[in-house]
Amino acid sequence: MKLDFCAVCGATEDLHQHHLIPVIKTGVKRHKKRYNGDIQLKDAQWQDCFLRLFDLGVITDDGELTLCSYHHNVMHGIVKFHAVEQGKLIKQGMEKARANGVEFGRKTILNDKLVFKIKNLREKGHSMRAIAKRCDVSTSPVQKALKLQQV
Repeated sequence: MKLDFCAVCGATEDLHQHHLIPVIKTGVKRHKKRYNGDIQLKDAQWQDCFLRLFDLGVITDDGELTLCSYHHNVMHGIVKFHAVEQGKLIKQGMEKARANGVEFGRKTILNDKLVFKIKNLREKGHSMRAIAKRCDVSTSPVQKALKLQQV
């Protein structure tokens, strides 16, 4: 459940959901763990702090914490400080998404008609910059279209 305020500072703008345990590690379902009250704060790990917030009702049942953008970044800093490999988790998540059919990256603007127009203008001796201007694109798609010609 998303709260309508940051659990740390109370801000109501630019709110994010912070997953206490990375989704790639646990999937959608969250395991409910309770804070061990015998642990003193000086001996607590970062997970223990989150579990205490869960017991206080600040963290929702689905294991997410509503935070403003600033505190969300701070939390990721804490996680990184505790040697969680964020880049590795992101790559694992992207691989999982690709396996489910998600495509990443910018969609190409090239189509058969545009490629034909670019090739035709180039054959007539126009520069790549002039072609890009006439086709209302940057020079990158022009270069890609001309490479298609060579293949």
